[in-house]
Amino acid sequence: MKTPGLIQMLAGSSIFARVGKDKLQVLAEGASLVRLESGQHLFRMGDKAAYFFLLQAGSVVLYRPSYTGEQKVFRSMEAGDLLAETAMFAEPCRYPLSARAGSDCSIYRLPRARLLELCRVSPDFSIAMLEGMATRISQSLNRIDLLTIGNSAQRLVAYLMDLYLQQRSAWLALPASHGVLARQLNITPETFSRQLSAFRRAGFIGGRPPELVLLDADGLCQEVGLPAPDMTFEGTTAMDHLGSSLFDCCNYARQALGKG
Repeated sequence: MKTPGLIQMLAGSSIFARVGKDKLQVLAEGASLVRLESGQHLFRMGDKAAYFFLLQAGSVVLYRPSYTGEQKVFRSMEAGDLLAETAMFAEPCRYPLSARAGSDCSIYRLPRARLLELCRVSPDFSIAMLEGMATRISQSLNRIDLLTIGNSAQRLVAYLMDLYLQQRSAWLALPASHGVLARQLNITPETFSRQLSAFRRAGFIGGRPPELVLLDADGLCQEVGLPAPDMTFEGTTAMDHLGSSLFDCCNYARQALGKG
């Protein structure tokens, strides 16, 4: 298959940004393009993991079946996201989550064998991978910190403030539906909607999904007992982009392409 577009997407990711184009070409030569209709599975939890994936277009939902038979959604993946790289280094190598198409989508499928071989023969490639994994460990610590905040209102406001710092705008583009975000923040969808409505009535936020606008960030933080962010963006950053990387359980390199 022709690979220039794939190589460009790989080069735009944090994990492969320092990898030479020659090695990305080797990785891309073994790729194939898979097309799924909405609802179709890319892989299921426990399946043998021989490939990792790059979402070219559409969306994919990562979830894990619970003991009650429900599906716990961990994240909705978007175009440009990498899936299941971490799983490639496990032995035995099996997918830790299930992946289902959230919409019609096209996905690059890249073989595990080529990834491992490049790690064996190229120290620079291996270091780039380790840098990406270290970043995701930091993000996981931030996620744990967020999810252990005392109550659901604080978790929601902390998430909105992180989106604000990440997007550097009072207009917040929510990356997923209310239901998905609620589950990621360990809040019931009903509580999530009720709290947003309360914040809206109090004049702290405005707008309608998928966009919200922060009308009074200081007041919103004060309402739930959290410190307000630096509104000038000087010396502050999002918590390693928590807003776009919550529950990256089998993904540790979100693409930079198209996500300014």
